[in-house]
Amino acid sequence: MGRISGITFFLGLLIELTIVILDKSAYTIQYEGQWFRVTFLLFGISLITTRHSLKEWVGLFLLAILGLISYRATGRNEILRCLVFIWACVGKDMRKTMKFTFWYTTAGCGMLILLSILGIAGQVAQTAVYRYDIVEHRYCFGMGHPNAFHCMMLAITLLGMYCYYEKIRWWGYGGITIFHLIVFFLTKSRSSFMVSMGAILLVVLLRYCKFLQKWAGSYLLGILIIAGAVWFSVFMARFGVSNPFLYKLDPYLSGRISTLNWDSLNQEGMLHTWSLWSVARNNYFFDLGIVRVFYWFGIIPGAVYFLAQCRLIWCGYRAKDFLLLAVMISITIYTVFEAHYVSDYIGRNYIFFFMGMYLTRMLGVKKKEETSNGQ
Repeated sequence: MGRISGITFFLGLLIELTIVILDKSAYTIQYEGQWFRVTFLLFGISLITTRHSLKEWVGLFLLAILGLISYRATGRNEILRCLVFIWACVGKDMRKTMKFTFWYTTAGCGMLILLSILGIAGQVAQTAVYRYDIVEHRYCFGMGHPNAFHCMMLAITLLGMYCYYEKIRWWGYGGITIFHLIVFFLTKSRSSFMVSMGAILLVVLLRYCKFLQKWAGSYLLGILIIAGAVWFSVFMARFGVSNPFLYKLDPYLSGRISTLNWDSLNQEGMLHTWSLWSVARNNYFFDLGIVRVFYWFGIIPGAVYFLAQCRLIWCGYRAKDFLLLAVMISITIYTVFEAHYVSDYIGRNYIFFFMGMYLTRMLGVKKKEETSNGQ
């Protein structure tokens, strides 16, 4: 049974990661919904062929009810798919899983870059109006948009620093910094660049200040940052650019806030379009990631998701996993203004991987043996 669980989990993960890479490419994915059904089935087989405690089954049952209500209200099955994936992670070596995810994603991005440079598939660069009505020439290297390229470089960096921080020396962080400076010069993606610099600085600070690794205040600050990010997102959805401060901030965010006010007839994403469980018509796309969570899935599922993130950070404190804290803070801040981690693609959102790694701790389940996956 363990062999079946491992094989089906790996196959499901492989398909999900492949879809992530193809989504960034010039290739149009055929039968995407059917592929998601296949991965849901594979992760489901992995889940039921893994030994779980009663508390784990109860937790899955209760959250599955939330997912079913959401599915009935919106027609979206993402919550159910993510829950099955997270529970399927139990019993797996998640550190090896994340290392595989890092290398597979890196190789996939490298392939897209190479194909674009060789002129086989995708554009190397684009000339367009990106902000302030100024025509600019920016590089995307086969990933559809310059922001998408820098976003993937940020995602790879975060996962790489988490998986290999013990092997990275001080000069290695300098090399990562130079790399993102070059990427920023090519893409002009300010949000990805600022979060990249902040993430590198935070990792270095936590890595070399041993006190901060063990101090509960560091993790409580991370929880406060999540709460602050949610509050600020609600604030943007409530007022939009009618608020003087947000009106002045909006140009620096390339009009992301004003899109809520002006890009749709019903001002999709604004607070009046939110509801407890959302509705099927709430499917508009915009960049504000946390706003998108509440708009797409509803206030109750959104609140459960961010409370689970806070619980995850506290479990990281108990495990002294300071790199988890750095990655979570970086992803949260990034998600305020970008929606890369809020999508149909499980392989994009590394928070689900961490939740799977720490699921037993999050549920308060005590294991007789500590596994090597960080639990």
